[in-house]
Amino acid sequence: RRMEPGAVLITASAGQGPGRLPPGPAPLPVLGNLTQNVLPLYQSYRQLCQEYGPIFTVWLGPRPTVVLCGYEVVHDALVEHSEEFSGRAPVPLEKQLNQGYGEFNTNGERWRQLRRFTLTTLRDLGMGKRLLEQRVQEEAQHLTQAVAEKQGHAFDPVPDLTRAAANVICSMVMGTRFNSDNETFQELQRLIMSYMCYFRSLPAQLYNTFPGIMHFLPGQHQRIFREQERLKAFIQAQVASHRHNLDPSAPHDLIDCFLLQQERGKEQTEFEDENLTALVNSLFIAGVETTSNTIQFALLVLGKFPDMQARVHGELDREVGRARPPTLEDRLRLPYTNAVLHELQRYVDLVPMSLPHATTRPTHFRGYLIPQGTTIIPLLASVHFDPASWETPEDFNPGRFLDENGAFRKRDTAMPFSAGKRVCPGEGLAKAEIFLFITTLLQSFTLELLADPGAIDLASLRRAFRGQGLSYELRAVPRPA
Repeated sequence: RRMEPGAVLITASAGQGPGRLPPGPAPLPVLGNLTQNVLPLYQSYRQLCQEYGPIFTVWLGPRPTVVLCGYEVVHDALVEHSEEFSGRAPVPLEKQLNQGYGEFNTNGERWRQLRRFTLTTLRDLGMGKRLLEQRVQEEAQHLTQAVAEKQGHAFDPVPDLTRAAANVICSMVMGTRFNSDNETFQELQRLIMSYMCYFRSLPAQLYNTFPGIMHFLPGQHQRIFREQERLKAFIQAQVASHRHNLDPSAPHDLIDCFLLQQERGKEQTEFEDENLTALVNSLFIAGVETTSNTIQFALLVLGKFPDMQARVHGELDREVGRARPPTLEDRLRLPYTNAVLHELQRYVDLVPMSLPHATTRPTHFRGYLIPQGTTIIPLLASVHFDPASWETPEDFNPGRFLDENGAFRKRDTAMPFSAGKRVCPGEGLAKAEIFLFITTLLQSFTLELLADPGAIDLASLRRAFRGQGLSYELRAVPRPA
């Protein structure tokens, strides 16, 4: 069960030094604004913006968090003032799990070295190149085969999508893919989904607000810590196997590349096993559920709008045909399909709040002086539904991403992977999966919902999706040759 992703919010760290924080609701002692209906922020922000403007302060527990709303403000902070807003505020839950190691929740030299390594390695392993494409295409064929075996009967797409996304990460990180009946692989998926379910829950929110108290109390967090130790043990076993079989002349995957860096220079102090374990753990956590959930919602949207699906089918048949699988180069030939997928990522708004940033120094920003170390929440939901950037943002309209000639047009006002120095390092991989999985499925199948498409309210389903997730069944009917 998925609950609101408020857990990432309760991570405010006290700013250092004097400052003039943006306005916001008056906090109570200890609790701050937690009892005043400010959470989840992706629902309350409109009212708070009306009252306090697009930059406001909320107290999540005893410390302040500055919230940024709307494309203009978020872009100004993350891109135009990228250095000042590039810090990562501590997430106590993540700190307990990874002990301060890894790239995603660290700062300073550790973050810089591991960030550079992650981006370089994913690029060298084929992010946007043929090797990555072949791995995703292979997984797309396995996914299509799994769907074909349903023989047109109703099914829940989530298990197959989760397997496909997890196998892509396994392939990039460990150089191997698993069959669906592999018990170790099934356990890996379960541990990832269990953690993500907890991370979005109210108990996780409480842990991140009051870690000093919660750590010593019984609760779900104790189970999560035990499960994460099992996930770490799985990763450590993979690292040991890779070290034993390492061929310096032919690294196959991210673990190989890390171990080679480890051997090359002891002065590169961040290339130690603890950072590798935490990095791989974060790639699993960040790269499986988000991708599978985006595609799950995409299939729902395609079933909801049969005419739109038919137009995608027509474009695919014209430009790609059935004789070969779709490729990433086909994005240029499939402007309407590409527009549908970009509108989907804007509309589903799967990560409505960026992970918390922190100011790296006292920061003058739009009339305020924000102390160093203040937690910053760039509210991506407010970017994707900003009426200043999008006409009728609550409507699903792929035409936003097409010009007057029907060619695809990029929109800077969409940032589903955030922006600036902390932009998601797996953006290229996720986009490749979303495009290739969906086009490969649509090459072979027509997607039909069991419910009446006209009765499906996408806006309410999106709110439920961001809250506790969706469960639905569909039919994948083989398309006639």
